[in-house]
Amino acid sequence: MATILIIEDEALLGRSLAASLAQDGHRSHWVPSAEDGLSWLGTHQADLALIDCGLPGMSGMDLLALLVEAHPDTGVIMMTSHGDVPTAVSAMKLGAMEFLLKPVDLEVVSLIARKSLKRRRMERTWAHERKQHSQQYGLHQVIGQCAGIEKAKTLVRRIASVTVAASERPPNVLITGETGTGKDVFARAVHYEGTRQAGPFVHVNCAALPESLVESELFGHVRGAFTDARSSKRGLFEVADQGTLFLDEIGTLPLALQAKVLTAIETGTIRPVGGADEISVNVHLVAAMNHDPAKLVAEGKFRADLYHRLRVIHIELPPLRSRGADVDLLAEHLLRASSRKFSMPAKKLTDAARRALRAYRWPGNVRELSHCLESAVLLCGEDIDVESMRMQRDPGNGSAPVEPLDSIGLDFSKGPISLECVERAVIARAMAETQNNISRAARLLDLSRDAMRYRLEKHGFQTLRNGSKQT
Repeated sequence: MATILIIEDEALLGRSLAASLAQDGHRSHWVPSAEDGLSWLGTHQADLALIDCGLPGMSGMDLLALLVEAHPDTGVIMMTSHGDVPTAVSAMKLGAMEFLLKPVDLEVVSLIARKSLKRRRMERTWAHERKQHSQQYGLHQVIGQCAGIEKAKTLVRRIASVTVAASERPPNVLITGETGTGKDVFARAVHYEGTRQAGPFVHVNCAALPESLVESELFGHVRGAFTDARSSKRGLFEVADQGTLFLDEIGTLPLALQAKVLTAIETGTIRPVGGADEISVNVHLVAAMNHDPAKLVAEGKFRADLYHRLRVIHIELPPLRSRGADVDLLAEHLLRASSRKFSMPAKKLTDAARRALRAYRWPGNVRELSHCLESAVLLCGEDIDVESMRMQRDPGNGSAPVEPLDSIGLDFSKGPISLECVERAVIARAMAETQNNISRAARLLDLSRDAMRYRLEKHGFQTLRNGSKQT
């Protein structure tokens, strides 16, 4: 049941409309003027308003402008005589949902009212979903304060502030970073912070598409285009029209498909497989890859022209091992999220666990951190220690191979040598080589600054006044 306000100066028509809509199960109320309508709306809420264009006093058009501004949740249907059709068209541009020609047919009014109310319900549902998605995927959900993350956030805000004509497309965005650094999170932030948030967000994992079906998935196909094409299918470029298309792991696309993606970007058109006609599409293209795109171009695995087309805006996400105190922020956030997810009491990290989180290199980045903490929340008690996080012993960080032990002056003839002593000696040597400069010593050992500090503390190095450390 909906509440419908009829604003019509002809009393007979106004009462007839109110009675007819009441028979359809709606709460209907009739008033003879725009001023009376505004007064009634001051104390009531209407789902729909039927307004005559030719009202005495304030005109129906002026009332429409006020309702669109002051009562956006009220849908408006304008009623006009045959001679006022141009006025009705103007009303549609101002925000009216429909217009009816007088003399009106009560059955037609009933049909139009049902259709308009259904549309309003769908619009409210979409608005609610968009609000939820914005809360879930907006930039405020990105956890981190390091320089690299702040720079990425700034770029997203700049993209969101760009205003383009309806027929134009926002600037293409290329997001790069190691696996697990949050490329999907930032792609969604670009969409839900920007002007395309009302449109669809279509995520395509290019690496997961079978090579034989990539073209059909992206551009669609017509019936009979190939053996299994029993019906026509829209491609994901078309599905994402007026929204955002996120091509994740775009570096895995075959070169021939890269050329077709480039054509779609340049022309704003696609041609389905087996089709003869081109289809216009207007999408905001966001792409991501976990490899160095310049290196892929140099190796001939990625088209240089497509690379330059994509990187109008380049967002580069830092690995977790270089984000310093962000590890603590992320850990606290993920612990709370996991506890809520499994309806468990809040957990806390021991001091040793915090130090271990900082020292670990996180080859899987934020995704690995999330999985480690989720596992710990499920398996441990109130305090989460190092063992419960089940971090890899050897993360395989790609450091240069270590020389054989006998080539660095170890003498086992005097007895066993502990690995702790070896690590301490190597750290002492790196600090000596860099005149106690922690950052330079960390780079020599392929460690983050925080991991270096953890090991300095672990092995009892003392803090100097200038912030460096020595034995």
